[in-house]
Amino acid sequence: MSLEYGTEEWEQAYVEEVARRLETEPKPYIYFTPEWVALYEKAINEDKVYREAAKDWDGSIVLHVQQAPKYGLDIDLYIFLDLAHGDCRKARIVPPAAGEAGKFVITASADRWMEVGRRKLDVVQGMMQTKLKLKGDLATIVRFVKASTRLTEIAAAVGGKFPDELMPDEVDRLRATVKELGGRFLGIEV
Repeated sequence: MSLEYGTEEWEQAYVEEVARRLETEPKPYIYFTPEWVALYEKAINEDKVYREAAKDWDGSIVLHVQQAPKYGLDIDLYIFLDLAHGDCRKARIVPPAAGEAGKFVITASADRWMEVGRRKLDVVQGMMQTKLKLKGDLATIVRFVKASTRLTEIAAAVGGKFPDELMPDEVDRLRATVKELGGRFLGIEV
């Protein structure tokens, strides 16, 4: 049964599911999973450099990870970061419609996001080179380049296991996670 995004029921169930996954999933957590997103949110909120660089920023950024079945990502994932003046109020994997409604949506393949996570591609340069597709005002992102870059550095510091590092059984487990997430929280049957 799919829960309706934006309701208290959805939020409570999502938070409970993430708490369960943080306790039961093996570490290091796999990038783009709910438990990894929760660690990313926590790391953003604990980062003094980001807090200072983003003190004048207010708005959402969505990291749109395009599906990559070879890694077990059978659907597009939208990681919604609700950012305000150096804080991350929430970081959630959200349904596509909610993700596309973000003030800034940065879209890329899973492989390209892994380049960003490995610090082989700077997110702002990637947008300027159209390696990452931006929906939103690039001038605003450039104005907050230090904050944008710091978000990338924080993601790398959180660490984890990239999807291209997974063994076949781990790909199957990620596929099952995506299927459950899609059906229960995103309104997508996989």
